[in-house]
Amino acid sequence: MENSLTETQGETGATSDTSLVDMFESAETATDVSRALSELSRDYYDSKQWTAAEMAELQRRGQPVITNNIIAGKVNWLLGQEMGRRTDPKAFPRTPQHEQGADAVTDAVRFVCDNQNWNETRSQVWENMLIEGFGGVDVIHKDTPKGVEIVIEQYPWDRLFFDPHSRKHDFSDAKYKGAVIWADSTDVVREYPDAREAIGGLLGPESTSGDTYDDRPADATWGDRQQNRVRIVVMHYLEGDVWKWAKFTKGYVFERGDSPYVNDDDESVCSLLMQSAYVDRENNRYGEVSKTLSLQDEVNKRRSKLLHFGNSRQTMSVKGAVGSVAALKRELAKPDGHVEYEAMDDSGRPSFQVMNTTDMASSQIALLGEAKDAINDMGASEALMGASDGDSGRAVLAKQQGAMQGITPLNDKLHQFTRRVYEAIWFRIRQFWTEEKWVRVTDDERNVRFVGLNRPVTLAEELSQMPREQVQQYAMQNRLVPNDPRLQQVVRVENQIERLDVDLIMEEVPDTITLEAETFEQLVNIDAARGGVLPIEMLIEASPLRSKVKTKILEHFEQQKEAEAQQGQQGQGVQEQMLQLEIGDRQSEIDKNQTQAAKNQADAMKTTVEARRLALGY
Repeated sequence: MENSLTETQGETGATSDTSLVDMFESAETATDVSRALSELSRDYYDSKQWTAAEMAELQRRGQPVITNNIIAGKVNWLLGQEMGRRTDPKAFPRTPQHEQGADAVTDAVRFVCDNQNWNETRSQVWENMLIEGFGGVDVIHKDTPKGVEIVIEQYPWDRLFFDPHSRKHDFSDAKYKGAVIWADSTDVVREYPDAREAIGGLLGPESTSGDTYDDRPADATWGDRQQNRVRIVVMHYLEGDVWKWAKFTKGYVFERGDSPYVNDDDESVCSLLMQSAYVDRENNRYGEVSKTLSLQDEVNKRRSKLLHFGNSRQTMSVKGAVGSVAALKRELAKPDGHVEYEAMDDSGRPSFQVMNTTDMASSQIALLGEAKDAINDMGASEALMGASDGDSGRAVLAKQQGAMQGITPLNDKLHQFTRRVYEAIWFRIRQFWTEEKWVRVTDDERNVRFVGLNRPVTLAEELSQMPREQVQQYAMQNRLVPNDPRLQQVVRVENQIERLDVDLIMEEVPDTITLEAETFEQLVNIDAARGGVLPIEMLIEASPLRSKVKTKILEHFEQQKEAEAQQGQQGQGVQEQMLQLEIGDRQSEIDKNQTQAAKNQADAMKTTVEARRLALGY
């Protein structure tokens, strides 16, 4: 690996692949033992648990070939457990300014996962991890008539290879890794005409070092003349800090180049993501099944032995007490068999007797039970399945959580792999979704909604979101008129992917997974203890709800406030009108009284004048 691929930096061709082939064949040879164990684990899962020699020996002994496949039940339970605990990606912003953008990223990543059937793909990788020990996917991009699509390609375990010196579960220390593809040689030559001679040289009989990476049926290392197929390798390899890739076969390199993919720090990354369940001290990858192979053998052999015990009898007799021992054995094996023998020997003892073997059968049954329990304890135990025995729901949950600790390390490997896939999807989105794109979101219970990414917003659309007074003020200041060309100018880009700064984590319901959610729960408890003094708007703002949901709720409360304020203003207007009417009535009464008083005063003065006239006689 020190020389890496420095001699293969030139053009593709027939003489530029020596180190590539050497690296692949080195990985193939170094992992031969590990791959043999993986193949054996798959056979045991498929109930192929007896060798031809073992079955022949059992038939010679007259013992039945019994396969009690407990491994399959254990693996299927773990697969079902993964299917029942599937999660969705969720993006969280690094800064408060990116909160709304984080929702858009969440929708985009979930769109890719739904479009690529990620749940089914993850289950296939999980199955490979449990049985063969490792699996992987390639997260790439493809140009389509509809635009750039993010694609998740799953490779079966027997098509993957890796640096045999890698020790980490996630292969992050691997200097190279890749996949093997078998292709029709005619199609290959049609696509790469210059490779005709090299392909022709591969379609001859060659010795093979193993059959894991061979075609089906397996009869050649790099070429299969009978099936007219050739083995093609796609390898990702690291040179310095840059990941490179090459597509080649023995004698020819079809394509090669630098990895087109980068992370959020613009560092070169490999698109092939792999994960293993376990790694031993010799760097061999193995799964959960390999830990139970010997126990499964014990179960099968003891079951076969017990059945043989049930159909057989041990006998003891004085020589000559029975005519034919073979005939005796056949009669004893029959439910209604009949045996005749001499009653007593010369010493007065029975000349024939059937031996009691119940103690041997009991010991076999006990050991069989222990072997089954040993396998089941690593799988679907009663506590994990929620057996209650009359316990309360809280007690059952506590038992399940305690029992889950045994498989938590294995589940955590899947969790880490899933998160790396989510991050890779986001990196591809950020790198290649540069044009306006709409994604269909189906998680709305009431209707389907669409989210726009890199969506240009015109001045007219921006003004439509502003209050009327502000729009009028802006139009006056900038002298805007109807149908003004400036209204169609783009003023900003909504959900611009390359500027969004988010973290991606898995959302595991019902577990509390974020500090934000824990903080909100504490805030609600404190407020409840104080009698609910915090405004509801403040609690909603502090909640871990998605920003769009928060906005809708807060807008609803704002509309309610405005409606109440309008009602208050209307009520105040009515009161003022009533007060004005009341004041008017009082004023009218005062004016009336004043008028009447003036009239009375005038009448009094008139009376006084008339009296004086009469008194004076004029």
